Amino acid sequence: MVTAKTNRKRSDTPSKPPKGPRTGRRKEFLGALILLLGVLLAVSGATYSASDDALIQGKSFWELLFPIETITINNAVGLIGAWIAYVIVPSFFGYVSLLLIMGIFLWGYLTLRKRSLQTLVVPAIHIIWIVGLLGILLGRINLHASDLGLELWAGQYGVVSAYWLNSVLGWLGSWIILGSIAVIGLLLIINPDIQHWLDHVERMGKAIRERKRNVKKEPKAKKIRKNHLQSTWENLDRKSPSSSEPPSNKDEEESAPVKDSTDQSPATLQPPQEDRDELELKVTRQITEETGRSTKPRSTKLEGGRKYKFPGFDLLDAPSETEQEIDYDELEENKTKLVEKLARYKIEIIAVNAIVGPTVTLYELTPAPGVKVSRIKSLEDDLAMVMAAQGIRMIIPIPGKSAVGVEIPNSRRELVRVQSVLNTTRFQESTMELPIVLGKTIEGEIFAEDLAKMPHLLIAGATGSGKSVGLNTMITGLLYACNPSDLKFVMVDPKKIELQQYRELEQHFLAIPEDGKEAIITEITDALDILRACEREMAIRYDLLKEAEVRGIKDYNTRFYDGDLDPDDGHKHLPYIVIIIDELADLMMTAGKDVEAPIARLAQMARAVGIHLILATQRPSVDVITGLIKANFPARVAFQVASKVDARTILDQNGAEQLVGNGDMLYMKGSKILRLQGPFVSVKEIDRLMNYIQEQPGAGAYQLPKVDDESVVRSSDSLSGNGETDELFEEAAAIIVRSQQGSVSLIQRKLSIGYTRAARIVDQLEKAGIVGAFAGGKPREVLVPDEITLEKLLRN
Repeated sequence: MVTAKTNRKRSDTPSKPPKGPRTGRRKEFLGALILLLGVLLAVSGATYSASDDALIQGKSFWELLFPIETITINNAVGLIGAWIAYVIVPSFFGYVSLLLIMGIFLWGYLTLRKRSLQTLVVPAIHIIWIVGLLGILLGRINLHASDLGLELWAGQYGVVSAYWLNSVLGWLGSWIILGSIAVIGLLLIINPDIQHWLDHVERMGKAIRERKRNVKKEPKAKKIRKNHLQSTWENLDRKSPSSSEPPSNKDEEESAPVKDSTDQSPATLQPPQEDRDELELKVTRQITEETGRSTKPRSTKLEGGRKYKFPGFDLLDAPSETEQEIDYDELEENKTKLVEKLARYKIEIIAVNAIVGPTVTLYELTPAPGVKVSRIKSLEDDLAMVMAAQGIRMIIPIPGKSAVGVEIPNSRRELVRVQSVLNTTRFQESTMELPIVLGKTIEGEIFAEDLAKMPHLLIAGATGSGKSVGLNTMITGLLYACNPSDLKFVMVDPKKIELQQYRELEQHFLAIPEDGKEAIITEITDALDILRACEREMAIRYDLLKEAEVRGIKDYNTRFYDGDLDPDDGHKHLPYIVIIIDELADLMMTAGKDVEAPIARLAQMARAVGIHLILATQRPSVDVITGLIKANFPARVAFQVASKVDARTILDQNGAEQLVGNGDMLYMKGSKILRLQGPFVSVKEIDRLMNYIQEQPGAGAYQLPKVDDESVVRSSDSLSGNGETDELFEEAAAIIVRSQQGSVSLIQRKLSIGYTRAARIVDQLEKAGIVGAFAGGKPREVLVPDEITLEKLLRN
């Protein structure tokens, strides 16, 4: 399970002393004894002699250990060896029983090397069933071929078991049972995935049928190719001058245009239809992620002695046990359509690889040498029309490969459950601070990113595209990964329905202002207040980091738990704060710049102090996702959108309009774009998770600092020297300080206002001590070095 690493205070309780060399020596001694026992058993069994049986029968083990009279024994280990050999060989499964000693050798070796004995379980099981099966098989053969002398190899148990099988199932039934057990056992040893073997058998059957069809077509194909090449070379011979009759005017002959449409060089000849149908399709299955080692909740200590138990994965719906079925006929049909369409435009494809994903299949087409990629790119619309499927997307070229990609939706989509993503070793053993689960790649790999490094995320998608489910999945992943003491949410839900189920997290995972009335913010005015409170929290945290002389929240918490920072000086553990706004468009349409300004400031500065934003909207237009917001959100997720314009707004390129909905997404970070299938989490699963967390005692909501709008206005008025401060005063001050340029024209451009108003604002900034006096044609000097200092100046 992913956990945010938190260094806690040093405990005065002495730790247990480390294990000394005596414990290691004991294991080494025990391992050597076990190996010696294995050697004795092996030598005893290998030197078994039937003549020794009469000498030891009727005697107890102690009589053999302390013999009264001298007895001549053929066994290499003496009387004890003869007794052991009699128990192992004739009385058990014969000489086959000696294979069991391999398990003793493995046991001794693992003990000697001080390794875990868990690795011995699977080999021991395989050795046991192999010994039993071989003994019964040899006993079964001995029933009808006793002259072979296999009775000693099968042993008493093997002969008796074979006789019982023969009497109950007959000779045919017993052979069928034994043969089936042998085949299934060998397959499980090679690969325990039975579905893999069944798929392999189906592919073999299809390959055999395909080979038969090709054999029938081969004579006809050879004849067609022969006639095709012969006619082509005849046309070339008619156009080429004879070596014995050179042309009278060589330059004129070479520059003359060729009018015969059949004039093609051998390198550009398109293969006949039969050659294209023999083009092999290589299919790559999805990667199977390793399931997590444990699904039990684990407990973690919180402040005040309380304990928090992480939720178990049994609260989430388990995925279907059956793997995704691959329709090879559909893959072959799509491959044929793609290759034939490109062949009509004289574009030869020499290799096709299909990577089957949960939602789409990526066809990697390798063009022949000399084919220009731009020619394939120009046929994008034609290929989409031929495939007649929604959501076709081309990748030209595939990064890192000499191939072009065509993503075609599957006729049967796989439902990716959130449990199949969270209950994996990749997720549970991750070292991410704030793991954001995005989904599965086309190859089937679990894909998650660290929000602490993103550092913010912008999400857009039309209604029904899976945006809300994707947001719920991200929150669920964070709840399974982080302790309540390390993570707090600020949730803004203008639609009043999407995030209300997380109200139950108030005592554990939510952060609200000191005078906050609702755990989940729904009103526009409350949203503005809490964004300002987050700004204030950011400024306070920067002061703490400055006093601690660290550059980030992780180093700060480390110093705090190491005892280097005194709580009496105001220092405390700082949790991560994730601000989630479900519908940004509602805020932007109502409040506009009042919302954009704090979001931009938080996005620019809050990363170092552990405050991160996730913004979601179903209307990715330029008046909602402004240039200022986009510049500070390099990580973006696009679900299905309505038009190419919306796709370019969120991703700066096309593609999102071709998605198929229901969690199908494109993830962009920087210039890289990856197609993913988002996991599904239901409302019932979230309710079960909320009930589990709510039943535990919590430390209460995290208190954000209180911000009073009236005090802000009064402080700005006093700084400016009059009671008529422009309403854009603070925003203009932030622009000036951020750019370190005291220019009237800069305020005009940034705030879209006239010269007179901009000049008046600059005068007010001068009176407040933010910029210097007028300096002729040069920009005014900026007296405030950074926005943190400005924030203190305005508030205090």
